[in-house]
Amino acid sequence: MYRVGDKVRGGDFEFTVNGIKCGISQVGDSFLNHKAQGSYCRVNITVKNVTKSAHLFHADGTVTAQDASGREYDADGEAGIYGNSNGSGFLDEINPGNSVRANVYFDVPKGTKLTSITFDSGLFTLAQDAVVSL
Repeated sequence: MYRVGDKVRGGDFEFTVNGIKCGISQVGDSFLNHKAQGSYCRVNITVKNVTKSAHLFHADGTVTAQDASGREYDADGEAGIYGNSNGSGFLDEINPGNSVRANVYFDVPKGTKLTSITFDSGLFTLAQDAVVSL
């Protein structure tokens, strides 16, 4: 089982969960922002391309979060746009050997504690999804 700070392989990328913070009500600034239905959990990740060609990374559909009850949450792409000052995590074209650091947001019921993050290995690979325990 992988933990925060471990490098894990998921398809064309190597992922590292750098940290997590929950209980965030909105992301963005006072003019451009997005409010959570419940509250956001922000997961800071590093995504590195470990192949020999450029690949597109987008957190939606690639990164999911789970809680102790087995509920699975998808990344909130709109929150990701407002919650990353440089636009990271939204349709990043990553060249071989390069990496991107981004915040991924999950809109969860208030008080929810996430227990794991799963990185999808992709539809066209035999590799298993990578799961990181929080």
